[in-house]
Amino acid sequence: MRRKRGFTLIELMIVVVIIGLLAALAIPRFMKAAKKAKLTERKEVLKGIWTAAMAYYENHGEFPGYHRFNNAETKNMDWVSYPDLIVDRPSGYPRFTYYIDSDFGDDFIAYAYAYEPDSWDASIIATNDLVIDANGVMNEDAAPYEPE
Repeated sequence: MRRKRGFTLIELMIVVVIIGLLAALAIPRFMKAAKKAKLTERKEVLKGIWTAAMAYYENHGEFPGYHRFNNAETKNMDWVSYPDLIVDRPSGYPRFTYYIDSDFGDDFIAYAYAYEPDSWDASIIATNDLVIDANGVMNEDAAPYEPE
């Protein structure tokens, strides 16, 4: 008697169920790790803006005025540099809008924010604003940025 080669329907369905269970466990962890990486990049970019602003202060004796580096409302690669303020832009599409402001006295402050519809990346829209002050102190619980 000849034996047929191949898999039975039951064997194939068991394999599909196992793959589905593994995917159900792995995908949420991957999404959480991806969001954490985006928030870490936000901190690194903002720290780079702060470092550049401190160098600007050393060279010019004042902080740079208001400047928005990008607009994260759309997927764009635009990164507008401020004269004498060199800041590396984030990798890929900027997910957050970054700006600096020192127009209120001698203080310097840099923001990173993402609001709906101010960011095309839905996974980070509900995050708090991140602010860094002239002392290099980051604060995620700052008052939200109010667009003009």
